[in-house]
Amino acid sequence: MRSARIALLAALVTFVLDLAALTVLTHPATGELTIWPMAGVGPVALMLCPRWRWPPLLAGFTVATVAVVPLFGITVEGAGSALAGICEIVLTALLLTRFMAEQKIRRTFRDLGRVLLCALAAGLTGSALFVLFTVPAARPPAELLIDHTASHLLGLFVFAPGLLARPDRDGPLRRRVNLEWAGQLALTLGIAALLFLTPQRLQSSSILVLPLFWGAIRLGPFRAMITQAATVAIAVVGTNHGLGRLAAFNGTPHEVVFAMQLALLNLALATLVVTMVAQVRDRVAALMHDRTRDLAMAEQLARIGSTRWEPGGGDVVWSEGMHTLLGTPARDGPSLAAMLAALHPDDRERVHRDLATIGRDGGSRTSEYRIVRDGEVLDVISYATAETGPGGRVRRVFATVQDITEAKAAAEEIRRSHDQVSAVLDAVTGAAIIGVDPRANLIQFFNRGAENLFGYTAGEAVGVFGVDALHDPDELARLAEQGVTVKDEVLRSVASHGMVGRQWVFRRKNGTTFPGQLTVSAQPGPDGRPAALIGVVTDLSTVLRAQADLAESQDRFRLAFDGAPVGMAMVSLAPGAVGRISQVNAAFCLITGHAEADLLDRPIQDLLNDTEDVESSQRNVADLLAGRIEVIVTERRIRRPDDQLRWGRVSTSAVRPPNRDPYLICLVEDITARIELTDRLHHDATHDSLTGLPNRLLLHRQLEQALADPRTGRIAALYLDLDGFKAVNDTQGHGAGDELLIQVADRIAASVRATDVVARLGGDEFAILCPGVPDVETAMRIGHSILAVLSQEFDLSQARARVGASIGVAMAVDGDTGANLLHAADQAMYSAKRAGKGAVSLSPRNLPAGGARARR
Repeated sequence: MRSARIALLAALVTFVLDLAALTVLTHPATGELTIWPMAGVGPVALMLCPRWRWPPLLAGFTVATVAVVPLFGITVEGAGSALAGICEIVLTALLLTRFMAEQKIRRTFRDLGRVLLCALAAGLTGSALFVLFTVPAARPPAELLIDHTASHLLGLFVFAPGLLARPDRDGPLRRRVNLEWAGQLALTLGIAALLFLTPQRLQSSSILVLPLFWGAIRLGPFRAMITQAATVAIAVVGTNHGLGRLAAFNGTPHEVVFAMQLALLNLALATLVVTMVAQVRDRVAALMHDRTRDLAMAEQLARIGSTRWEPGGGDVVWSEGMHTLLGTPARDGPSLAAMLAALHPDDRERVHRDLATIGRDGGSRTSEYRIVRDGEVLDVISYATAETGPGGRVRRVFATVQDITEAKAAAEEIRRSHDQVSAVLDAVTGAAIIGVDPRANLIQFFNRGAENLFGYTAGEAVGVFGVDALHDPDELARLAEQGVTVKDEVLRSVASHGMVGRQWVFRRKNGTTFPGQLTVSAQPGPDGRPAALIGVVTDLSTVLRAQADLAESQDRFRLAFDGAPVGMAMVSLAPGAVGRISQVNAAFCLITGHAEADLLDRPIQDLLNDTEDVESSQRNVADLLAGRIEVIVTERRIRRPDDQLRWGRVSTSAVRPPNRDPYLICLVEDITARIELTDRLHHDATHDSLTGLPNRLLLHRQLEQALADPRTGRIAALYLDLDGFKAVNDTQGHGAGDELLIQVADRIAASVRATDVVARLGGDEFAILCPGVPDVETAMRIGHSILAVLSQEFDLSQARARVGASIGVAMAVDGDTGANLLHAADQAMYSAKRAGKGAVSLSPRNLPAGGARARR
C-alpha cells in the first residue's frame, strides 16, 4: 500500500510538471522547450528518498511521462522526448546506485558533484537518444541536441540546491513553512512578476539576486530551490510571451530562448554557489556548536571549568563549566575578583599570590585549594600556564579548575581501606601472608604472621628476598634437577587453575625447616598476566603431627573395637541410611548369631526388639544428638536365626564429628543368664513351691490390680479349706500329704474359668480370684463345681484318699480392698465349717437385707 501511494504521488507530480513544461514553459512561436523541470526534480526526489522507495518512484515517473504524450498527439518527437525523459531518470538512478552507497551519503559537496555528474551523464545520454529517435526531423540534429540539452541542463541546475537538502531538516513534510520564508517567497515572486510579467524594459533582472540569495543564505537549500523554481517559471512564461527585460533581446525567437536559458542558468549557478556557501557556514556553525556542547558536557562530567585572562585581570573569559563550578550564574560577567571571592578565606591570599606570580613570570603552575559554593567547601586543583609573546612578556594565562572533592574522598577511603587491610593482615598471626612481584621476583609484602613463622622482619624481606629464599635448599635442588624453579611452578599452576595450593618444605631464619601449605592467588595486570602473587603459608607441623596421632588413635580404636568381649556396632544416622549398621565386631556377631556380611547395612531394629515404643526411642536418639543426655541404656531381646531368644544390655552413645554425619555406638552385653535368674527368683517369690500356684503375696497384688481397674467388672473371692487333710497327713505321712495337695491344686485349676486365678495361701488353704463375675449365683456355681471335683477319691502313689472342702464366697463391694475381700471370704468359709463342712457359704455382706445366710 505504501509503494502504491509513492508511485501515485510521483506520477501526479511528474504529470503536472511535464504538462507545464509542454504548455506554459514552451515558446509559443517556435514550440521550443525552454526548461525541463523533471531533469532536476528527478535527482532531487531520488536523493530525498531511501533506496527502497526508488522502484515505485521510477514507476510513477515512467507512467506519468508516457501518459502525457497522447495529450499533444502521438508524434515521433513527442515519443522521443518521453523515451529520453524515462531513460534519463532511470539511468540517473542506476548511476547513483553504482557510484554512491546509501549509507555513505552525507550531503557534502563531493556528494553534490557526484549527483550532478550522474545526472549530466544521464541527461546527455537522454539527449543523444532523443536525437537518434527523431532523425530525420525538420530541424538539424545538432540544433535538436543543443536545445534538448540546454532545457534539461537548466532544469537540473534550477533544482540543484535541493540536492543539498536533508530529509530530516529541510523536507517540507518535516518542517513547517515559517513566516520568514513566506515573506521571502512573496517578495521574490513579486519582483519576478514586475520584471517578467510587465512590458517594462528598463529594470535589470539582476535585482532578483538579492531575495534569492536571502533564501539561499537563511532558509535552507530546499526552500531556496522552491523559490528559485517559481521565479524561473515566471521568467520563462513572461519572456516566451514577449514581456520583461529578456524579451527585449534583438534576435530570432530561438536566440531569445537561448539567451534566456543562459541568463537563468547563470542565476541558478549563482544561487547554487550561495547555497553551498551557506551550507558551509551552517555546518561550521553546527560543528562549533557541537564542539562547544561537547566541551561543556566534558567539563560537566569531569567537573572542570576553564578560564583565561590577561595579566592585570583584563579580558577574563570563563567557560560554562567554570560558572557551574564557582556557582555563579552565566549572566554575571567573569572576573578575577569574582574568582577570588569564591575561594576559601584561608586559601585566598596564597592563590592570589600564585596568580600574580604566573602573570608576571610566566611558566606553569599546579595548585590545590578550596572554594566555597552555596555553603559547601570543595577541594579543587588548578593547572595554569602562561602564553608569552615577543621578549618573554606574558600575554595571556590559561587555566583549568577541577573539582577533586570526590577524588580526594575516594583516595582517602582507599588509603583507609589499605590501612585496614594491612592491619587485618598483620593481625593474622597464625598464617604467613606474603605478596610477591612476579616480574621482579621480589617480596613486596610480609605480614606479622610471616615474621613469626620465618623469623625474618618485614624490613629484612621486603624488596630483598625472592621466593626461593624461604624454601628448603634440598627441595630447590630437586626442582633444579627437573629444570624448573618455584616461581615457574607457581606461575604455571596459577595460569592453569587461577589459584593453586601445594605442600612445600620451608626454611626459617635459624635454619630449621618445616612442612607448610602454600596457597597462591594471582592479581592480573592490564595485559592479563599476573601483576602480583598473594601467597598464604600455613605451618603443617602441628597438622601432620595431629594426623599421625589420629591415625594411631584410629588403629587403637580398631583393635579395641575388634577385640572387645562385648558386642559393638556402629549405626549410621546419615540421610538415607538412618538406623543401618555400618560396622560390627566379632562379639556382636556371636551374640546375634549372624555373620558380619549379613549384618552390614541392615537396620538394627531387625535384631534388637525394642521393649519401648517407637516414639520414646526417637526421643532418646534426638536427646543424644542434641547433647541433652550422654548415653541410653536399655535391655533388648535378641532373636537369633535359630529362634533362640537372648537378652542384651544395650548402651547407646552418639558421636557427632565435625563436618560429618553423626552416628551411634552400640555396646551389647549378653545378660541372658542374669535375666533368667531374675525371672526364676521372681517366680519363686510369688508362687507356691509345692503346687506352683501363685502365693498369698501375688494373690493380694492381683486382687488390688483387679479392684483398681474399672474395666474388670464385679469381682468374687473364694476361700477354700480342705476337710480331712490332717488325717491323711498324719496316717500316710507328709509325702502323701504333699502329693494330695498337688492333685487338689490341679483339680481346682481345672474346674475354674480361664480368667480365674487359683492361689495356695498355705497349709491346706486355697483362694480363687474370679474377675468379671456377673452375679452371686455364678460365683456360687464355681464354688460348687470345685466341691464336686474334690469330693472324688484321690489316687496317691502309695494309697487312696478322700478329702472334702469348705468354701466361703464374697463379692467385692464399693471401697473394698484386697485384704477386706479375702477376709470376708475367709469368714464365710468358717461359717461353712461350723455348719457341718462340705458346703459353700456366701458372705453375709452380700445377702439381701433381712435375708437368711446362703449355704448350700
